[in-house]
Order: sequence, then structure tokens, then C-alpha cells
Amino acid sequence: MKLVSILSAIAITLLLGTGAVTQNPAPPALDTNEGKKVFAAAGCAKCHDADGSKKLADGTTLLSRLAKNKDPEMRLATRLKNEQERHQVFLYLQPMIERERSSASGRAER
Repeated sequence: MKLVSILSAIAITLLLGTGAVTQNPAPPALDTNEGKKVFAAAGCAKCHDADGSKKLADGTTLLSRLAKNKDPEMRLATRLKNEQERHQVFLYLQPMIERERSSASGRAER
């Protein structure tokens, strides 16, 4: 175990000395405005509200449906055929989907 630590320290020192290791810059902030515009223009917001939280007839929401799906972006393909627009809408909804997943897992743990 001690040998692994020593070898790791040597490798890191060598990499830093050669400049091979660089700090990863923060990812650029995603502009979700375009996705929000597409969501509204495509008529999605009419049935699902602007944030996808409107309860549907079966008691679910768009967000809860997408949160349960393994590939929510592809699930959006049932309505949004344009790949670029679908991706923009997905980027807009993604933080809300993640919050829904978090809250659903919190409810399941109780």
C-alpha cells in the first residue's frame, strides 16, 4: 500500500513537472433560454406549464415521467422531431428533471 502511494506521488510530480496536467476550466454556463423558447413555441408549455410541472390527467407531470426514464432526451423525441430543438429543450429541462429525481428518491427513502 505504501509503495502505491509512493509511486502515485512520483507520477504526479513527473506529470506536474512536464506540464501534462492542467486544471480543467469550469464548464461554460449553459444557455437554456433557447430551450425554453422552443418548449413554449412547440406548444409543450400549453399542456405542461412553462416548467413541466402541471399535473396531467393521470396525476403525473412531464418532469416526473422524464425523471423515471433512462434517456429523457430520447423520450422527448416522441414529440420533438428536430434533434437540435429536442436537445435545447432537454438542456432547459435537465436541472428540473434532476431536482425531480432527487425529490423522488427522498420520498422513496421515507
